Parts: sequence; C-alpha cells; structure tokens
Amino acid sequence: MNAWIVYENGNTQRNYKFIRHWINLGKEKGVKFKLVLSDQLFYGVENNKLALKLKDKDERPDFALMRLSAPFLSQHMEDMGIPVFNNAHVAHICNDKRLTHAYLAGQVPMIDTAFVDISSKTAPFKYPVVVKASNSCGGRKVFLCKDDQEYVEALKLCYPDTAVVQPLSDTLGKDVRVYVLGNKILQPMMRFSTDGDFRSNIGQGGDATPFELDLETKKYVEKIISNFDFSFVGIDFIFNKGKLLFNEIEDAVGTRMLFAHTAIDPVQEYLNYIIKQLG
Repeated sequence: MNAWIVYENGNTQRNYKFIRHWINLGKEKGVKFKLVLSDQLFYGVENNKLALKLKDKDERPDFALMRLSAPFLSQHMEDMGIPVFNNAHVAHICNDKRLTHAYLAGQVPMIDTAFVDISSKTAPFKYPVVVKASNSCGGRKVFLCKDDQEYVEALKLCYPDTAVVQPLSDTLGKDVRVYVLGNKILQPMMRFSTDGDFRSNIGQGGDATPFELDLETKKYVEKIISNFDFSFVGIDFIFNKGKLLFNEIEDAVGTRMLFAHTAIDPVQEYLNYIIKQLG
C-alpha cells in the first residue's frame, strides 16, 4: 500500500522525527509512506477531468495522511476516490475557528466568541480580550489585547485571515486537550504555561501532564464526536469560572506531549486505525 504524508513546505524540519516514525512504522505494516509537500502538487482540472500530479507526474496514493490545513486539497483528493485522514469535512470545519464555534453552538458550552473582520477598530467585549486568526493553530497568531491600539495591531497581524475575539478567561496559561481517535477518547492532557504566557501550547514553551475528565466534560466530548467522523484530532477546552468550556478542535494535531508524558505511541495507534478503516 502506497501512502502520502502531506506537509506544507517549511514545516518538515521540526517534525523530522515524527515523519521518520511514520515511515518506519509503515514499513513494518506494509505501508510505503512518501513525504509530499503541498507545493509539489498540481491539482485541478485537466482534459475536463479532475487531475492530481506530483512533480508533474500523474500519481495517486492509496490514501493520504494530511498534516496541514488544506481542506480544498483534501476535498479534491476525496472527489478522486482517495481516502484522506482526517477527512475533508473535518478539515473544512475544524481549521476555521468561526465555523467550529458556529457548528457546535448550542451543543456544548463555550466562551462568548465574536467573528470579526480585520478592519474592526474596537473589541466587541470589555478588555482584555484574546484575538485569534480564524485559521491559526499551535498558539500562533493568538494575541492578548488590553486596549484598542493593541486590538487593531493584533488584527493587522492576522492578515489576510479573519479573526475570532473572546473575553479573557479567568484561568490563564492552562487548558485541556482531549485526544480523540476515531469515535473514542484516546487520552486527555492538561497543558500549562511554564513562563507566565497566557497561552499553554507546547509549541509556545508549555508543558503537559495526563488529566482525568469529569463526567460532564466527557459527555461534551462525546457530543462533539457525534457531530463528526474523526480520524485523529485534539479537542481543546479552557478553564473559566471553575468549569471547562469548549475552545477549538485541532485537525493536524501535534502529539509531542503524548510521547513525552504517556506510554501511548500515537503514530502506531493512528496507523492501526487507518489500516483497519481501509481493510
């Protein structure tokens, strides 16, 4: 079985060990992975048919593992009959914070969230507020703003993206990520800042520890799962007023904290799941 592991150019060096792990485990299970960069691909219409080329050559994998935010590419491959993990629907909704909040509104508790254009001049909530580019991930393009000047500057840094704006929660630098594999909870983790940053992301210098969900939050996770056909994602919750509130869903979710703080090998778990799905 031939498979692609698809990344954006410039995002492979820091993930080199992770990519090698996929390739090595794939060999053990009869899957030949090829690292493919999105800018190496041509996809569109050729001779009135959907086309997909890698380095100008027609090529079609048995499946694609998407490690980037590229919902349109995912949909294109699915339309050509190529299984994609995560699927295009998950990629479309979960890589846009506006769509994610709108999609789940009324189903799980979440902090108030405004969808704003980058031309906005005044925050929709009392300062301080958090500004996030709609398509941001890993704690990048996420800003804490204390006044109109910081707010306007943050929106400029979100360009060309749109943004979501939220009131600052009362618990800074701590959140919970629930790893989900298929329709099952794999492992909840609590992330926390180690340097006073309001963000807790591992990529921004945070750390993590295994976490046990309360029954109420577990029901919310199960409700979210029922709305999607997940392969492997991270569902994030923030602490506010003593409760966990839904925050976002990470599509091409990072796994460093699972390797560092648990006995779980997420690559092996995910690959086993994919093989089972294709079998």
